[in-house]
Amino acid sequence: MAFAPDRERALKASMHVAVVSYTFPPSREIGGRRWAKFSQQLARMGHTVSVVCADNGAPEGWYLQSCPDLEVNVLPRCYPDWLSGQTRHFGEKLAYHMVTRIASRFLARNWFDKGAGWKSEMLGALEALHARKPIDVLVVTGAPFSTLAWGAEFRRRHPQVSYVADMRDPWTWGHGYGMPGLNPKQKALQAAQERLAVESCNLLCFPAPVMGEVLAAKYPEATTKMHILPHAYDPDKFPPADPSCIRKGFIYGGTLYNGMETWFRDLADIIREHPRHNFQWDVYSGTPYPLIQELFPDGEVRLRQPVSEETLFGNIQHARAYMLFFPERYKDFISTKFYEVVYTGTPFVYIGYPGEVSRFITKNRLGVHILPEEMRERLPAYLEGDIPFEPGFFPIEKYSFPVVTQALLQALDRVGNKA
Repeated sequence: MAFAPDRERALKASMHVAVVSYTFPPSREIGGRRWAKFSQQLARMGHTVSVVCADNGAPEGWYLQSCPDLEVNVLPRCYPDWLSGQTRHFGEKLAYHMVTRIASRFLARNWFDKGAGWKSEMLGALEALHARKPIDVLVVTGAPFSTLAWGAEFRRRHPQVSYVADMRDPWTWGHGYGMPGLNPKQKALQAAQERLAVESCNLLCFPAPVMGEVLAAKYPEATTKMHILPHAYDPDKFPPADPSCIRKGFIYGGTLYNGMETWFRDLADIIREHPRHNFQWDVYSGTPYPLIQELFPDGEVRLRQPVSEETLFGNIQHARAYMLFFPERYKDFISTKFYEVVYTGTPFVYIGYPGEVSRFITKNRLGVHILPEEMRERLPAYLEGDIPFEPGFFPIEKYSFPVVTQALLQALDRVGNKA
């Protein structure tokens, strides 16, 4: 089904941009906000933007109200929730076991790639859009990574279309999305799909320089079309800063990951050992995490329901620090939220392993990095004391959506329609 604006656009667009983002708001799954924001910015700049996404559970009329300048085409997910490990009863547990332990050994597809069974739906939606109004630019973001290969297939059919492949995360050279458990045949298919996406696209985007280094080493012939497309922030979503406010407490907004349980227990011990600090940490997350209620019955750490962006950003502006725990598998994961926090002038307290996250924070003088094994020794000093932060050192103004989107269009114009 499609949710299209009822009104005529006052601004005539110069390009038709089709964006494929499997995850899209109102879903809070990883990856949805990135191209929702870029799509809205492209629409503001006068382009016609059509989005193709999986069913994210939006209520009727949600897109018309929240994204009035976008045409959002919602497709069936074609991926059962139980295959993500969210099994609700014995039948689903049995099906999960049969697929992941038995059937997956004999088939080439990666069962943890949610787009693997989405090819006909995705290409059918793009063909319908192209027939109504020719697509000038196709953007496909992954993961799921198979969608990048389907984007290459669409461009093969329509070579006049400029294709932007956006790799938000490592593909065959990473440790997520089931890659380590694939057999040689399955890995070969993934490698072939990755190369197809790289060779077919006009512009190959990624959010961090370290990703570009790996891609340039793997595909030196494609370096001229590589472009860093960093995560960005929307300045219109932030309330006016109040320089007179007194910052209090710590805050976090986002996913709570498995693998942090020991650190929460350490934090509970630190609070008991240093009661004079009156520590308070508000965690805004839709992730069920009963351990918080168990360890902090007096409310030193409060798990709160997600709130609107504007409300969360206002709360971050009034917090002493943005504290986050990242398990090792996320030590290189710099999301949109980092740039949003920087814009508020709030320092980070990062508990986790060395990687891109720690380098981003320490190199740019945005806060402090504490190793998990040093948490008991080092964290108490920051519960009330000063947290290292140098306002203005990091050029945050370069990371607003208007600036980053304009740079993307300039890069696409530079490479033209050659691939």
